[in-house]
Amino acid sequence: MTGSRSTLAFNVSDSLSAEAQSFIGESIYLPIIDSLLEEAQKQRFTHTLLKKAAIVYIHHPLKTSVNLVEAMISLGVVPSNIFVLGKHYSESLPIVDKIKKLGVYYEPCSPQLSLGSFSQCFIQDIDALWARVIANLNDDIEAILIADHGGYALSRAPHWINEKYNVIGLEKTTGGLINFETWGIPPFPIIDVARCATKKILESPLIADAVVTKLIPFLPYNYSAFTYGVVGCGAIGKAVSTKLLSMGCQVMLYDKDLVQSDHQIKGISNNINITRNLSSLIKYSDYVLGCTGRDITGSVDCFETLSKDKTFISCSSGDVEFLSLLKRIQRQYDNQHISKHPLDEICYHTKQGATIHVLRGGFPINFDHSGESVPSNDIQLTRALVLGGILQCTQYLKNSDVLGREGIYALDANIQHFIVDEWLKYQPSGRFSESILKNFQHTTWIAEHSNGIKK
Repeated sequence: MTGSRSTLAFNVSDSLSAEAQSFIGESIYLPIIDSLLEEAQKQRFTHTLLKKAAIVYIHHPLKTSVNLVEAMISLGVVPSNIFVLGKHYSESLPIVDKIKKLGVYYEPCSPQLSLGSFSQCFIQDIDALWARVIANLNDDIEAILIADHGGYALSRAPHWINEKYNVIGLEKTTGGLINFETWGIPPFPIIDVARCATKKILESPLIADAVVTKLIPFLPYNYSAFTYGVVGCGAIGKAVSTKLLSMGCQVMLYDKDLVQSDHQIKGISNNINITRNLSSLIKYSDYVLGCTGRDITGSVDCFETLSKDKTFISCSSGDVEFLSLLKRIQRQYDNQHISKHPLDEICYHTKQGATIHVLRGGFPINFDHSGESVPSNDIQLTRALVLGGILQCTQYLKNSDVLGREGIYALDANIQHFIVDEWLKYQPSGRFSESILKNFQHTTWIAEHSNGIKK
């Protein structure tokens, strides 16, 4: 959705350079962001706290990211106190340039030189970003807000930072929360945006639609004649399965949690095929779609015996879905002295003569450097949830019962309710069932279906 921008609730111009001010008018119009800022003003939100705060922001550099950075500035954050890092597989360089014009610091991404090494490169970039943050914090800074995407910035924050500053985190991905199971929860409060009711229930079909839309150009004209193996029956896996079934495709589903899988499948279709064996799914599927946020190839040892061509497609984040397979392929390239760009399509030949295709180097199919992974009218829901999380952070900065305490906190149900109400004004009727929409009219229901401590 495009159009002229409405007036932001707070005056941005006092904080921006003339060049940055002239750039603001070029942004995509996201009415929910504006509505949320206006509501914050009505609620007498005071942005003096954010004038003394730094924000570490990890994101996918897409068109709507610009709006979110603008919103941070309009809330009172000084641009030079915003430190941003993107991910190279989703990076749109024109968008990065636009964000830089707002006066924030933008950490460049390291080049990835081998398959399956995104995590190592990203950790290097995270550490470089934190070094820049620490070197540039002025004496006025009292708080640091970390809006993370994957848990790396939260987990790799300097160990002493919580002693000197009021630190509050915000995690936008389920993968980041999964990582805390291994790394441990950081010693400060973290707002769980990833598993709030709004993101789990309303965002997933939007991503599934976008994934399938981006996928279709890679499929043969008779795409319904092939079998699609979906690994993972979480929110994204369920939505992708439903979308493929609606297109007349044959779908096979595997989920490591058999109880969850049986429960979830009841909401998909009676026409879906279920397998209890991941190797069987890979063997019989023409296309394998990873929707788990975990490495699904680490425990599978059937690749060399495959005699039928396969195409592997990631629908999650990073290169994690097929990580073990990618490393296997990299070893083959090393032995043959072949240089392979990590974002290219990969072709791996099995001993039985089959070819395994891995689209976009195992990175998510809906990130294609176009600057848009999901249409802006849809993804503004997610951007608004992040902004709502930042507003909640400011409330926590005044709450001694939360500050300095380790814990995963729920995204406020009232914030979610407001965002959903606004977002639905711009959605076509019939997109979601009446029962789902009715649920979102009740903050009690939203709170019950959002993960984390309620405060």
